[in-house]
Amino acid sequence: MDAKEKLEGYFSKLGLTYQQIAEGTWVVTDDDAGVHQVVVMVDDPIVVVRVTVMPLPQKNREPFFETVLRMNASDLVHIAYAVEGEHLILSNSFLLDTLDLEEIQAAVDEFGLALIQHYSILSKYRN
Repeated sequence: MDAKEKLEGYFSKLGLTYQQIAEGTWVVTDDDAGVHQVVVMVDDPIVVVRVTVMPLPQKNREPFFETVLRMNASDLVHIAYAVEGEHLILSNSFLLDTLDLEEIQAAVDEFGLALIQHYSILSKYRN
């Protein structure tokens, strides 16, 4: 089974809405978890799952980054906050060969939980 079949099969089994936007790249939505615009990218042998959280703040960047690093250490298990360009993202990666349905579900669920738990904290830094 190739990556496309494997991932699209998982998306379907989990009831996720998805659209392939490029070779090896999908945008996934889980309406039940309130998680939208999750990007799943395959760069064999790695699968990266990420979601954009917010633009980086223009002011108070040092306390913002300290807060994010502390949340990485205390609140997140398998995912992590990261910076991509001028945006804060949540990201996770897997080995394609050993990726299973439960890992995809856990990643999407953890994204949703982190976004809900951290919204009030991160919203203080919105421009």
